[in-house]
Amino acid sequence: MASFKRLVEMLQRAKDGPPCTVREWELERIPQTVKKYLKKYDLEKTFNKEEPVNQDLELADRFYQAGLDMAEEIGLFCTDTETVIKVSREEIITGLKNAPSQLILGRGEDQVVLRHRQPEEQSPALFASPLALHVDEDLYVPITEGIVKSRDVDILIGLSMDTIFGHPMYSNTPFETVVAFRENRMREQALWQAGRTGMPNFGICSSMTEYGQLAAFPELTSPLNPAVAIILDPAELKVSYPSFHKAASAIGYGGYITCGCPAIIGGYSGAAEGAALTNIATDLLEFTIMQAHISNSAIYDVRYNSTCGRHGLWGLSVLSQALSRNTHTLNYKVIFQMAGPCTKEFLYSSAAGIITSNTSGLPFIAGLYPAGGSRKNYITPLGSWFGAEVTRATGGLSLERANELVLWLLEKYEHSLGHESLGKSFYECFDAATMSPSPEWQNMYLAVKEELTGRGIE
Repeated sequence: MASFKRLVEMLQRAKDGPPCTVREWELERIPQTVKKYLKKYDLEKTFNKEEPVNQDLELADRFYQAGLDMAEEIGLFCTDTETVIKVSREEIITGLKNAPSQLILGRGEDQVVLRHRQPEEQSPALFASPLALHVDEDLYVPITEGIVKSRDVDILIGLSMDTIFGHPMYSNTPFETVVAFRENRMREQALWQAGRTGMPNFGICSSMTEYGQLAAFPELTSPLNPAVAIILDPAELKVSYPSFHKAASAIGYGGYITCGCPAIIGGYSGAAEGAALTNIATDLLEFTIMQAHISNSAIYDVRYNSTCGRHGLWGLSVLSQALSRNTHTLNYKVIFQMAGPCTKEFLYSSAAGIITSNTSGLPFIAGLYPAGGSRKNYITPLGSWFGAEVTRATGGLSLERANELVLWLLEKYEHSLGHESLGKSFYECFDAATMSPSPEWQNMYLAVKEELTGRGIE
């Protein structure tokens, strides 16, 4: 389990570590280290556009070994001290050994077991939603209630609000402290109304700095139902004092830690191969430096702000296989898509990301992310219901079969990448009074479901 003693040791390393500027880290250290290990393990230009679901497990294993080497050499950059937190290979191995292979989350009939999975494993991943997407304050309860009414949704990662009692919510101010308590009250109400009071919780979501976490996390978690603290850092291979604050509160109040920072295709790590390598190294360091119970470093393609193009799916697949085959750890990746609600492209791309994740061995899938999270109120319960259904239905697929399905799905939406329709807002395609989709949105869902069923997905 995570300890304060280890946390303080890492904080001291941040104080005493070798100095480095942000510019040097981003433009020299990361690119040079990525290039070094891609070359050493013959991983350059291994992306295969015909295999968005990677078929070469030996390749995934080489990516893991390269990621382990890279993690040992590079460490994490602390943005507050402008130093590098370095750890030895032995410490990384020990961190992985100490990381849990399963967690029991929730209580009663809502309790789930989050456990490590292998590629092609028969039992499906768990499904978590709605991923901190922001909505009007008066929509928080009805949308949350609507999403979790589906018992295929296993874990609640709450919505977020940018107002508090109708007033704007300002970051790094006491507004954040208050909104965190308010979010807890609204989350409890939604779960009670849905009959899911024992459901596992990830949060706090409306306050993304340490203020809300320090204030309201203690009442979100309990010894009988530990919550999971969400700790996110900017790309790539970075950590910050606010993240250490959040980790400290999670440890102190008996919660779990999930943390990570994204690797971006087209970012400092370069192409898909470099982003996959950086993602693996980041995950390994999260278990070592931050004592993560779950790592959640994401990958996406900066050209589309999406995980659902060929490069993003391939990177998601190879890094998930690398971690699932070579560790016993718990990891999840967010599926980003730019298409919005009430579009078939949203459903097709979501299915592609879920199938890739599920078949590549991820323990649970977090999503979905309609309209790239860029529009307020662009989320509906139907999207989460669909994602949960696809997750349940695609456990046990072979890598070959998954690849066939993803290639078929890409034909449906790949042409729209970069200029996807944002679709319609909750108000335009959902009835808040009855919590039912509009006929247009319902018919799209049924049509895509029928197509998937026709391809053998029951």
